[in-house]
Amino acid sequence: MAPSEEEIAKFRASGLPVTDEDWEQCRQNARLSIPAFIRIPVASVSAFFVGLLLGTAQGSRMAGLRFRAEHAHKLPTTTTGWYLYHKSKNYHVAYGGLKEGFKMGSRVCFWTTSMFAIENMFDTYRGASDLFNTVTACVTVAGGFSLWTPLSVLPLASIVRSLMTTTVSSSPMLLPPSLAVMSLLAHNTNPILNPDRNPLLRYVLKKTFYAQFCAGENALEVKQTIAGLKNIGFSGVILGYAKEVVMSKEDQAAASSGISTSSEETILRNEIEPWANGTIETVMLASKGDFVALKFTGAGQQALSALMNQLAPSQALGNAIDRICQLASERGVRLLFDAEQQAVQAGIDDWTLRYMRKYNTNGAAVIYGTYQAYLKATPRILSSHLALAQHEGFTLGVKLVRGAYLGSDPRHLIHDTKADTDRAYDGIAEGLLTRRWNEPLKAPEGEMFPGRVDVVLASHNRDSVLKAKRILLQQQVPPTVAFAQLQGMADEVSCELVVGGESEKRVVATPAAKPQVYKYLVWGSTGECMKYLLRRAQENRDAVQRTRSGREAMKAELVRRVKAWFGLSS
Repeated sequence: MAPSEEEIAKFRASGLPVTDEDWEQCRQNARLSIPAFIRIPVASVSAFFVGLLLGTAQGSRMAGLRFRAEHAHKLPTTTTGWYLYHKSKNYHVAYGGLKEGFKMGSRVCFWTTSMFAIENMFDTYRGASDLFNTVTACVTVAGGFSLWTPLSVLPLASIVRSLMTTTVSSSPMLLPPSLAVMSLLAHNTNPILNPDRNPLLRYVLKKTFYAQFCAGENALEVKQTIAGLKNIGFSGVILGYAKEVVMSKEDQAAASSGISTSSEETILRNEIEPWANGTIETVMLASKGDFVALKFTGAGQQALSALMNQLAPSQALGNAIDRICQLASERGVRLLFDAEQQAVQAGIDDWTLRYMRKYNTNGAAVIYGTYQAYLKATPRILSSHLALAQHEGFTLGVKLVRGAYLGSDPRHLIHDTKADTDRAYDGIAEGLLTRRWNEPLKAPEGEMFPGRVDVVLASHNRDSVLKAKRILLQQQVPPTVAFAQLQGMADEVSCELVVGGESEKRVVATPAAKPQVYKYLVWGSTGECMKYLLRRAQENRDAVQRTRSGREAMKAELVRRVKAWFGLSS
Protein backbone atom coordinates (compact mmCIF):
# COMPACT_ATOMS: atom_id res chain seq x y z
CA MET A 1 0.00 0.00 0.00
CA ALA A 2 1.39 3.39 -0.99
CA PRO A 3 1.96 5.89 1.84
CA SER A 4 -0.63 8.60 2.30
CA GLU A 5 0.09 12.27 1.66
CA GLU A 6 0.07 12.87 5.44
CA GLU A 7 2.74 10.17 6.02
CA ILE A 8 4.92 11.56 3.22
CA ALA A 9 4.67 15.03 4.74
CA LYS A 10 5.81 13.72 8.13
CA PHE A 11 8.87 11.97 6.60
CA ARG A 12 9.80 15.09 4.66
CA ALA A 13 9.47 17.19 7.80
CA SER A 14 12.08 14.93 9.46
CA GLY A 15 14.57 15.74 6.69
CA LEU A 16 14.63 12.22 5.21
CA PRO A 17 14.05 11.64 1.47
CA VAL A 18 10.94 9.73 0.56
CA THR A 19 10.28 9.72 -3.16
CA ASP A 20 12.72 9.20 -6.04
CA GLU A 21 12.64 12.94 -6.67
CA ASP A 22 13.60 13.55 -3.02
CA TRP A 23 16.55 11.13 -3.30
CA GLU A 24 17.78 12.79 -6.47
CA GLN A 25 17.57 16.25 -4.90
CA CYS A 26 19.35 14.97 -1.79
CA ARG A 27 22.22 13.51 -3.84
CA GLN A 28 22.66 16.72 -5.81
CA ASN A 29 22.94 18.84 -2.66
CA ALA A 30 25.10 16.44 -0.63
CA ARG A 31 28.90 16.35 -0.47
CA LEU A 32 30.34 13.60 -2.68
CA SER A 33 26.73 12.96 -3.72
CA ILE A 34 26.29 11.01 -0.48
CA PRO A 35 23.66 12.22 2.02
CA ALA A 36 25.00 13.13 5.48
CA PHE A 37 23.08 10.40 7.30
CA ILE A 38 24.94 7.86 5.13
CA ARG A 39 28.25 9.71 4.71
CA ILE A 40 28.95 10.19 8.43
CA PRO A 41 28.35 6.54 9.53
CA VAL A 42 30.36 5.25 6.56
CA ALA A 43 33.26 7.60 7.41
CA SER A 44 33.08 6.59 11.08
CA VAL A 45 33.11 2.85 10.34
CA SER A 46 35.91 3.26 7.78
CA ALA A 47 37.97 5.30 10.25
CA PHE A 48 37.46 2.70 12.96
CA PHE A 49 38.71 -0.15 10.75
CA VAL A 50 41.72 1.89 9.57
CA GLY A 51 42.59 2.63 13.20
CA LEU A 52 41.94 -1.01 14.11
CA LEU A 53 44.40 -2.24 11.46
CA LEU A 54 47.09 0.29 12.41
CA GLY A 55 46.63 -0.31 16.13
CA THR A 56 46.65 -4.08 15.75
CA ALA A 57 49.90 -3.97 13.77
CA GLN A 58 51.56 -1.69 16.31
CA GLY A 59 50.10 -3.41 19.37
CA SER A 60 51.01 -6.93 18.27
CA ARG A 61 54.58 -5.88 17.48
CA MET A 62 55.01 -4.22 20.88
CA ALA A 63 53.39 -7.17 22.67
CA GLY A 64 55.81 -9.56 20.96
CA LEU A 65 58.85 -7.46 21.86
CA ARG A 66 57.62 -7.07 25.43
CA PHE A 67 57.09 -10.84 25.78
CA ARG A 68 60.59 -11.57 24.48
CA ALA A 69 62.13 -9.02 26.84
CA GLU A 70 60.24 -10.34 29.85
CA HIS A 71 61.32 -13.93 29.16
CA ALA A 72 64.86 -13.31 27.93
CA HIS A 73 66.36 -14.46 31.23
CA LYS A 74 64.42 -17.74 31.38
CA LEU A 75 64.31 -19.20 27.88
CA PRO A 76 63.10 -22.83 27.60
CA THR A 77 65.57 -25.64 27.06
CA THR A 78 63.26 -28.43 25.80
CA THR A 79 61.09 -28.95 22.72
CA THR A 80 57.96 -28.90 24.86
CA GLY A 81 59.16 -25.76 26.57
CA TRP A 82 59.70 -23.98 23.26
CA TYR A 83 56.26 -25.10 22.04
CA LEU A 84 54.61 -23.62 25.13
CA TYR A 85 56.81 -20.52 24.85
CA HIS A 86 55.66 -19.78 21.30
CA LYS A 87 52.05 -20.68 22.11
CA SER A 88 52.06 -18.22 25.00
CA LYS A 89 53.82 -15.60 22.87
CA ASN A 90 51.22 -15.92 20.10
CA TYR A 91 48.44 -15.46 22.65
CA HIS A 92 50.10 -12.31 24.03
CA VAL A 93 50.68 -10.96 20.51
CA ALA A 94 47.04 -11.52 19.51
CA TYR A 95 45.65 -10.06 22.73
CA GLY A 96 48.00 -7.06 22.70
CA GLY A 97 47.29 -6.38 19.04
CA LEU A 98 43.52 -6.47 19.42
CA LYS A 99 43.61 -4.39 22.58
CA GLU A 100 45.67 -1.64 20.98
CA GLY A 101 43.70 -1.98 17.74
CA PHE A 102 40.34 -1.31 19.41
CA LYS A 103 41.84 1.60 21.38
CA MET A 104 43.31 3.25 18.28
CA GLY A 105 40.23 2.45 16.18
CA SER A 106 38.00 4.11 18.77
CA ARG A 107 40.18 7.21 18.90
CA VAL A 108 40.36 7.59 15.11
CA CYS A 109 36.63 6.93 14.81
CA PHE A 110 35.79 9.54 17.46
CA TRP A 111 37.79 12.35 15.87
CA THR A 112 36.68 11.47 12.32
CA THR A 113 33.02 11.41 13.35
CA SER A 114 33.47 14.72 15.16
CA MET A 115 34.94 16.37 12.09
CA PHE A 116 32.21 15.13 9.71
CA ALA A 117 29.41 15.95 12.18
CA ILE A 118 30.66 19.49 12.76
CA GLU A 119 31.05 19.99 9.00
CA ASN A 120 27.44 18.86 8.45
CA MET A 121 26.25 21.14 11.26
CA PHE A 122 27.80 24.15 9.52
CA ASP A 123 26.37 23.00 6.16
CA THR A 124 22.88 22.91 7.67
CA TYR A 125 23.26 26.15 9.60
CA ARG A 126 24.67 28.18 6.69
CA GLY A 127 22.60 26.46 3.99
CA ALA A 128 25.67 25.86 1.83
CA SER A 129 28.29 23.14 1.47
CA ASP A 130 31.61 24.85 0.82
CA LEU A 131 35.31 24.81 1.76
CA PHE A 132 34.76 27.28 4.60
CA ASN A 133 32.64 24.77 6.53
CA THR A 134 35.22 22.02 6.01
CA VAL A 135 38.11 24.20 7.20
CA THR A 136 36.09 25.40 10.20
CA ALA A 137 35.26 21.82 11.19
CA CYS A 138 38.93 20.77 10.89
CA VAL A 139 40.11 23.74 12.97
CA THR A 140 37.48 23.01 15.62
CA VAL A 141 38.59 19.39 15.95
CA ALA A 142 42.23 20.50 16.00
CA GLY A 143 41.30 22.87 18.83
CA GLY A 144 40.41 19.83 20.90
CA PHE A 145 43.97 18.64 20.55
CA SER A 146 45.28 22.06 21.59
CA LEU A 147 43.77 21.50 25.04
CA TRP A 148 45.84 18.33 25.36
CA THR A 149 48.83 18.81 27.65
CA PRO A 150 52.12 16.91 27.92
CA LEU A 151 50.95 15.45 31.24
CA SER A 152 47.98 13.82 29.54
CA VAL A 153 50.26 10.90 28.62
CA LEU A 154 50.53 9.95 32.30
CA PRO A 155 48.03 7.53 33.89
CA LEU A 156 45.56 8.98 36.38
CA ALA A 157 47.08 7.09 39.34
CA SER A 158 50.45 8.72 38.67
CA ILE A 159 48.85 12.18 38.52
CA VAL A 160 47.05 11.67 41.85
CA ARG A 161 50.19 10.30 43.58
CA SER A 162 52.29 13.17 42.22
CA LEU A 163 49.76 15.72 43.45
CA MET A 164 49.75 14.12 46.89
CA THR A 165 53.57 13.99 47.07
CA THR A 166 54.14 17.54 45.86
CA THR A 167 51.40 18.87 48.17
CA VAL A 168 53.17 17.35 51.17
CA SER A 169 56.62 18.42 49.94
CA SER A 170 55.61 22.04 49.39
CA SER A 171 53.76 22.44 52.69
CA PRO A 172 55.73 23.98 55.61
CA MET A 173 53.34 22.21 58.00
CA LEU A 174 53.27 18.73 56.44
CA LEU A 175 56.86 18.32 55.26
CA PRO A 176 58.81 18.39 58.60
CA PRO A 177 56.74 15.65 60.28
CA SER A 178 56.78 13.61 57.05
CA LEU A 179 60.58 13.82 56.93
CA ALA A 180 60.80 12.81 60.58
CA VAL A 181 58.65 9.74 59.95
CA MET A 182 60.64 8.82 56.82
CA SER A 183 63.93 9.17 58.69
CA LEU A 184 62.63 7.00 61.53
CA LEU A 185 61.57 4.28 59.10
CA ALA A 186 64.84 4.44 57.16
CA HIS A 187 67.13 4.11 60.19
CA ASN A 188 65.11 2.00 62.62
CA THR A 189 65.72 -1.70 63.36
CA ASN A 190 62.44 -2.24 65.20
CA PRO A 191 60.44 -4.95 63.36
CA ILE A 192 57.22 -2.98 63.83
CA LEU A 193 58.73 -0.05 61.92
CA ASN A 194 60.35 -2.24 59.26
CA PRO A 195 58.20 -2.25 56.09
CA ASP A 196 59.59 -5.65 55.08
CA ARG A 197 58.28 -7.19 58.33
CA ASN A 198 55.15 -5.13 58.94
CA PRO A 199 52.56 -6.02 56.22
CA LEU A 200 50.26 -3.08 56.97
CA LEU A 201 53.08 -0.53 56.87
CA ARG A 202 54.44 -2.13 53.71
CA TYR A 203 51.03 -1.95 52.00
CA VAL A 204 50.57 1.77 52.80
CA LEU A 205 54.08 2.72 51.68
CA LYS A 206 54.01 0.58 48.55
CA LYS A 207 50.74 2.09 47.35
CA THR A 208 51.94 5.67 47.90
CA PHE A 209 55.57 6.81 48.05
CA TYR A 210 57.07 3.54 46.86
CA ALA A 211 54.79 3.37 43.82
CA GLN A 212 55.63 6.98 43.00
CA PHE A 213 59.42 6.64 42.97
CA CYS A 214 60.36 2.95 42.66
CA ALA A 215 60.14 0.26 39.99
CA GLY A 216 59.09 -2.79 41.98
CA GLU A 217 60.17 -5.50 44.39
CA ASN A 218 60.72 -8.30 41.87
CA ALA A 219 61.48 -8.86 38.19
CA LEU A 220 57.82 -8.98 37.11
CA GLU A 221 56.92 -5.69 38.82
CA VAL A 222 60.06 -4.00 37.48
CA LYS A 223 59.40 -5.08 33.90
CA GLN A 224 55.79 -3.93 34.10
CA THR A 225 56.91 -0.51 35.31
CA ILE A 226 59.55 -0.21 32.57
CA ALA A 227 57.06 -1.32 29.89
CA GLY A 228 54.59 1.31 31.11
CA LEU A 229 57.18 4.09 30.86
CA LYS A 230 58.28 3.04 27.39
CA ASN A 231 54.65 2.85 26.23
CA ILE A 232 54.22 6.47 27.34
CA GLY A 233 57.10 7.43 25.04
CA PHE A 234 60.23 7.40 27.19
CA SER A 235 63.35 6.14 25.43
CA GLY A 236 64.24 3.90 28.34
CA VAL A 237 65.10 3.85 32.02
CA ILE A 238 68.01 4.34 34.36
CA LEU A 239 67.57 1.43 36.75
CA GLY A 240 69.31 1.15 40.10
CA TYR A 241 69.49 -1.45 42.85
CA ALA A 242 68.17 0.16 46.04
CA LYS A 243 70.74 -1.14 48.51
CA GLU A 244 73.07 1.66 49.57
CA VAL A 245 74.89 3.04 52.57
CA VAL A 246 74.35 6.56 53.90
CA MET A 247 77.25 7.09 56.29
CA SER A 248 77.17 8.64 59.71
CA LYS A 249 80.29 10.24 61.20
CA GLU A 250 80.94 7.00 63.10
CA ASP A 251 80.74 5.02 59.85
CA GLN A 252 83.22 7.37 58.21
CA ALA A 253 85.65 7.08 61.10
CA ALA A 254 85.47 3.28 61.10
CA ALA A 255 85.92 3.04 57.33
CA SER A 256 88.76 5.55 57.18
CA SER A 257 90.70 3.59 59.82
CA GLY A 258 90.80 0.59 57.48
CA ILE A 259 90.33 -1.74 60.43
CA SER A 260 88.04 -4.73 59.81
CA THR A 261 87.36 -7.63 62.13
CA SER A 262 85.77 -9.73 59.36
CA SER A 263 87.68 -12.25 57.24
CA GLU A 264 87.98 -11.90 53.47
CA GLU A 265 85.66 -14.85 53.04
CA THR A 266 83.03 -13.29 55.31
CA ILE A 267 83.26 -9.95 53.50
CA LEU A 268 82.92 -11.68 50.14
CA ARG A 269 79.91 -13.75 51.26
CA ASN A 270 78.03 -11.08 53.24
CA GLU A 271 78.89 -7.83 51.43
CA ILE A 272 80.43 -8.11 47.98
CA GLU A 273 78.48 -11.06 46.53
CA PRO A 274 74.99 -9.81 47.54
CA TRP A 275 75.78 -6.39 46.07
CA ALA A 276 77.27 -7.86 42.89
CA ASN A 277 74.38 -10.30 42.41
CA GLY A 278 71.82 -7.52 42.90
CA THR A 279 73.61 -5.30 40.38
CA ILE A 280 73.95 -8.15 37.86
CA GLU A 281 70.24 -8.87 38.22
CA THR A 282 69.59 -5.18 37.57
CA VAL A 283 71.66 -5.34 34.36
CA MET A 284 69.62 -8.38 33.31
CA LEU A 285 66.38 -6.48 33.92
CA ALA A 286 67.52 -3.60 31.70
CA SER A 287 67.21 -3.70 27.91
CA LYS A 288 69.64 -2.62 25.22
CA GLY A 289 70.03 1.16 25.33
CA ASP A 290 68.99 1.44 28.99
CA PHE A 291 71.24 2.56 31.83
CA VAL A 292 71.99 0.89 35.15
CA ALA A 293 73.02 3.07 38.08
CA LEU A 294 75.64 1.57 40.35
CA LYS A 295 76.57 2.64 43.89
CA PHE A 296 79.89 1.37 45.17
CA THR A 297 78.96 1.96 48.82
CA GLY A 298 76.42 -0.85 48.54
CA ALA A 299 79.37 -3.29 48.37
CA GLY A 300 80.02 -2.94 52.11
CA GLN A 301 82.57 -1.69 54.59
CA GLN A 302 85.60 -2.93 52.67
CA ALA A 303 84.54 -0.90 49.63
CA LEU A 304 83.90 2.12 51.88
CA SER A 305 87.34 1.84 53.40
CA ALA A 306 89.05 1.58 50.01
CA LEU A 307 87.09 4.54 48.63
CA MET A 308 87.77 6.77 51.61
CA ASN A 309 91.49 6.02 51.43
CA GLN A 310 91.56 6.24 47.60
CA LEU A 311 92.78 2.68 47.26
CA ALA A 312 92.11 0.32 44.36
CA PRO A 313 89.27 -2.16 44.90
CA SER A 314 90.24 -5.46 46.45
CA GLN A 315 90.73 -8.39 44.11
CA ALA A 316 87.33 -9.87 45.00
CA LEU A 317 85.53 -6.54 44.55
CA GLY A 318 87.48 -5.77 41.37
CA ASN A 319 86.47 -9.12 39.90
CA ALA A 320 82.82 -8.44 40.80
CA ILE A 321 82.93 -5.01 39.12
CA ASP A 322 84.53 -6.53 36.01
CA ARG A 323 81.76 -9.13 35.82
CA ILE A 324 79.17 -6.36 35.95
CA CYS A 325 80.93 -4.23 33.32
CA GLN A 326 81.45 -7.14 30.94
CA LEU A 327 77.81 -8.22 31.20
CA ALA A 328 76.61 -4.64 30.60
CA SER A 329 78.86 -4.28 27.56
CA GLU A 330 77.58 -7.56 26.09
CA ARG A 331 73.94 -6.58 26.60
CA GLY A 332 74.28 -3.02 25.26
CA VAL A 333 73.49 -1.57 28.69
CA ARG A 334 75.37 1.49 29.94
CA LEU A 335 76.56 1.87 33.54
CA LEU A 336 76.30 5.07 35.57
CA PHE A 337 78.70 5.15 38.52
CA ASP A 338 76.72 7.36 40.90
CA ALA A 339 78.26 10.20 42.86
CA GLU A 340 78.07 9.88 46.62
CA GLN A 341 79.14 11.79 49.70
CA GLN A 342 82.39 13.77 49.52
CA ALA A 343 84.05 11.41 52.00
CA VAL A 344 84.21 8.78 49.24
CA GLN A 345 83.86 10.82 46.04
CA ALA A 346 87.59 11.11 45.24
CA GLY A 347 87.87 7.34 45.43
CA ILE A 348 84.80 6.93 43.21
CA ASP A 349 86.38 9.24 40.61
CA ASP A 350 89.54 7.10 40.61
CA TRP A 351 87.57 3.89 40.16
CA THR A 352 85.40 5.46 37.44
CA LEU A 353 88.43 6.49 35.36
CA ARG A 354 89.97 3.06 35.95
CA TYR A 355 86.99 1.30 34.35
CA MET A 356 86.48 3.93 31.64
CA ARG A 357 90.02 3.24 30.41
CA LYS A 358 89.13 -0.45 30.21
CA TYR A 359 85.62 -0.41 28.71
CA ASN A 360 85.15 2.94 26.90
CA THR A 361 87.55 2.12 24.08
CA ASN A 362 85.25 1.34 21.13
CA GLY A 363 84.14 4.88 20.33
CA ALA A 364 81.23 4.92 22.80
CA ALA A 365 80.86 5.07 26.56
CA VAL A 366 79.81 2.03 28.54
CA ILE A 367 80.90 3.61 31.85
CA TYR A 368 79.68 7.06 32.90
CA GLY A 369 80.91 9.11 35.86
CA THR A 370 78.63 11.47 37.77
CA TYR A 371 79.60 15.13 38.22
CA GLN A 372 77.75 17.34 40.72
CA ALA A 373 77.47 20.96 39.56
CA TYR A 374 76.76 22.30 43.06
CA LEU A 375 80.37 21.56 44.08
CA LYS A 376 82.83 24.37 43.41
CA ALA A 377 85.54 21.92 42.31
CA THR A 378 83.45 20.11 39.68
CA PRO A 379 84.44 22.25 36.63
CA ARG A 380 88.12 21.76 37.42
CA ILE A 381 87.74 18.01 37.99
CA LEU A 382 85.66 17.49 34.86
CA SER A 383 88.08 19.55 32.75
CA SER A 384 90.97 17.36 33.92
CA HIS A 385 88.99 14.21 33.08
CA LEU A 386 88.16 15.55 29.61
CA ALA A 387 91.82 16.28 28.98
CA LEU A 388 92.76 12.81 30.24
CA ALA A 389 90.23 11.16 27.90
CA GLN A 390 91.59 13.14 24.95
CA HIS A 391 95.20 12.32 25.84
CA GLU A 392 94.67 8.59 26.51
CA GLY A 393 92.12 7.93 23.77
CA PHE A 394 89.04 6.70 25.65
CA THR A 395 85.49 8.07 25.53
CA LEU A 396 84.44 10.02 28.59
CA GLY A 397 80.91 9.31 29.80
CA VAL A 398 79.46 12.22 31.78
CA LYS A 399 76.30 12.26 33.85
CA LEU A 400 75.77 15.86 34.94
CA VAL A 401 73.59 16.54 37.99
CA ARG A 402 73.16 19.45 40.35
CA GLY A 403 73.74 17.32 43.46
CA ALA A 404 71.78 15.32 46.01
CA TYR A 405 73.88 15.39 49.22
CA LEU A 406 73.21 18.88 50.54
CA GLY A 407 72.42 17.43 53.93
CA SER A 408 75.75 15.63 54.32
CA ASP A 409 78.41 17.30 52.15
CA PRO A 410 80.51 20.05 53.82
CA ARG A 411 78.86 23.42 53.16
CA HIS A 412 82.08 25.21 52.19
CA LEU A 413 82.53 22.86 49.21
CA ILE A 414 79.16 23.86 47.75
CA HIS A 415 78.38 27.00 45.75
CA ASP A 416 77.21 29.89 47.90
CA THR A 417 73.88 30.40 46.11
CA LYS A 418 71.49 28.46 43.93
CA ALA A 419 72.13 30.96 41.13
CA ASP A 420 75.83 30.03 41.21
CA THR A 421 74.90 26.34 40.92
CA ASP A 422 72.54 27.09 38.01
CA ARG A 423 75.26 29.02 36.16
CA ALA A 424 77.75 26.21 36.74
CA TYR A 425 75.32 23.55 35.50
CA ASP A 426 74.28 25.47 32.39
CA GLY A 427 77.86 26.43 31.55
CA ILE A 428 79.16 22.87 31.89
CA ALA A 429 76.24 21.54 29.83
CA GLU A 430 76.93 24.08 27.08
CA GLY A 431 80.61 23.13 26.93
CA LEU A 432 79.78 19.41 26.71
CA LEU A 433 77.10 19.87 24.04
CA THR A 434 79.17 22.19 21.85
CA ARG A 435 82.37 20.23 22.59
CA ARG A 436 84.30 23.40 23.31
CA TRP A 437 86.19 24.76 26.28
CA ASN A 438 84.36 27.68 27.89
CA GLU A 439 84.29 29.68 31.12
CA PRO A 440 83.59 26.83 33.58
CA LEU A 441 85.37 24.14 31.53
CA LYS A 442 88.83 25.61 31.02
CA ALA A 443 91.41 23.79 28.91
CA PRO A 444 94.23 22.35 31.03
CA GLU A 445 97.60 23.27 29.50
CA GLY A 446 96.28 23.79 25.98
CA GLU A 447 94.67 20.36 25.61
CA MET A 448 92.15 19.92 22.78
CA PHE A 449 88.54 19.14 23.64
CA PRO A 450 87.72 15.44 23.06
CA GLY A 451 86.07 14.66 19.74
CA ARG A 452 83.39 12.59 21.47
CA VAL A 453 81.84 12.87 24.90
CA ASP A 454 78.69 10.90 25.75
CA VAL A 455 76.42 12.86 28.06
CA VAL A 456 73.46 12.30 30.37
CA LEU A 457 71.89 15.59 31.45
CA ALA A 458 70.01 14.81 34.64
CA SER A 459 68.01 17.84 35.73
CA HIS A 460 64.57 18.79 37.02
CA ASN A 461 65.12 22.46 36.15
CA ARG A 462 62.94 23.23 33.14
CA ASP A 463 64.99 26.27 32.10
CA SER A 464 68.21 24.26 32.09
CA VAL A 465 66.62 21.40 30.17
CA LEU A 466 65.11 23.63 27.47
CA LYS A 467 68.34 25.64 27.17
CA ALA A 468 70.33 22.43 26.68
CA LYS A 469 67.80 21.18 24.15
CA ARG A 470 68.10 24.39 22.11
CA ILE A 471 71.90 24.10 22.10
CA LEU A 472 71.66 20.44 21.08
CA LEU A 473 69.36 21.25 18.15
CA GLN A 474 71.87 23.81 16.85
CA GLN A 475 74.68 21.27 16.47
CA GLN A 476 75.42 20.10 12.94
CA VAL A 477 76.62 16.74 14.32
CA PRO A 478 74.78 16.29 17.62
CA PRO A 479 76.59 14.45 20.42
CA THR A 480 75.17 11.39 22.14
CA VAL A 481 72.92 12.98 24.78
CA ALA A 482 70.20 11.64 27.06
CA PHE A 483 67.92 13.75 29.24
CA ALA A 484 66.94 12.19 32.56
CA GLN A 485 64.67 12.91 35.50
CA LEU A 486 63.87 10.90 38.59
CA GLN A 487 60.76 8.75 38.49
CA GLY A 488 57.94 10.54 40.25
CA MET A 489 59.58 13.97 40.06
CA ALA A 490 59.54 16.74 37.42
CA ASP A 491 57.05 14.77 35.31
CA GLU A 492 55.95 18.00 33.63
CA VAL A 493 59.53 18.46 32.35
CA SER A 494 59.91 14.84 31.24
CA CYS A 495 56.57 14.74 29.43
CA GLU A 496 57.27 18.03 27.67
CA LEU A 497 60.45 16.50 26.27
CA VAL A 498 58.63 13.31 25.27
CA VAL A 499 55.68 14.89 23.46
CA GLY A 500 57.72 17.78 22.03
CA GLY A 501 60.38 15.57 20.51
CA GLU A 502 58.55 14.99 17.23
CA SER A 503 57.41 18.57 16.65
CA GLU A 504 60.61 20.39 17.59
CA LYS A 505 62.46 21.63 14.50
CA ARG A 506 66.18 22.24 14.18
CA VAL A 507 67.51 25.74 13.84
CA VAL A 508 69.82 24.33 11.17
CA ALA A 509 68.86 22.28 8.15
CA THR A 510 70.16 18.89 9.27
CA PRO A 511 67.52 16.38 10.38
CA ALA A 512 66.94 16.21 14.13
CA ALA A 513 66.73 13.12 16.24
CA LYS A 514 64.00 12.84 18.80
CA PRO A 515 65.36 13.74 22.26
CA GLN A 516 66.29 10.66 24.26
CA VAL A 517 64.39 10.91 27.56
CA TYR A 518 64.91 8.53 30.48
CA LYS A 519 63.45 8.05 33.93
CA TYR A 520 65.69 7.12 36.86
CA LEU A 521 64.15 4.63 39.29
CA VAL A 522 65.34 2.01 41.74
CA TRP A 523 64.08 -1.43 42.56
CA GLY A 524 64.21 -3.53 45.72
CA SER A 525 62.06 -4.34 48.71
CA THR A 526 60.14 -1.55 50.39
CA GLY A 527 62.56 -1.63 53.32
CA GLU A 528 65.62 -1.51 51.05
CA CYS A 529 64.24 1.55 49.27
CA MET A 530 63.59 3.59 52.42
CA LYS A 531 66.95 5.41 52.39
CA TYR A 532 66.41 6.27 48.73
CA LEU A 533 62.89 7.56 49.46
CA LEU A 534 64.26 9.64 52.34
CA ARG A 535 66.76 11.32 50.01
CA ARG A 536 63.97 12.06 47.53
CA ALA A 537 61.94 13.69 50.30
CA GLN A 538 64.96 15.75 51.39
CA GLU A 539 65.59 16.80 47.81
CA ASN A 540 61.99 18.06 47.54
CA ARG A 541 62.54 20.02 50.76
CA ASP A 542 65.57 21.73 49.21
CA ALA A 543 63.68 22.64 46.02
CA VAL A 544 60.43 24.07 47.33
CA GLN A 545 59.78 26.37 44.35
CA ARG A 546 60.21 23.57 41.84
CA THR A 547 57.99 21.33 43.96
CA ARG A 548 55.27 23.99 44.01
CA SER A 549 55.48 24.29 40.22
CA GLY A 550 55.07 20.53 39.94
CA ARG A 551 52.10 20.62 42.32
CA GLU A 552 50.36 23.32 40.27
CA ALA A 553 51.01 21.41 37.04
CA MET A 554 49.51 18.22 38.49
CA LYS A 555 46.55 20.10 39.93
CA ALA A 556 45.84 21.74 36.56
CA GLU A 557 46.06 18.38 34.78
CA LEU A 558 43.69 16.74 37.27
CA VAL A 559 41.18 19.59 36.87
CA ARG A 560 41.44 19.29 33.09
CA ARG A 561 40.64 15.57 33.25
CA VAL A 562 37.66 16.10 35.56
CA LYS A 563 36.29 18.69 33.14
CA ALA A 564 36.78 16.27 30.27
CA TRP A 565 34.74 13.61 32.08
CA PHE A 566 31.81 16.06 32.24
CA GLY A 567 32.26 17.13 28.64
CA LEU A 568 33.52 20.61 29.54
CA SER A 569 36.82 20.21 27.67
CA SER A 570 38.45 17.71 25.36
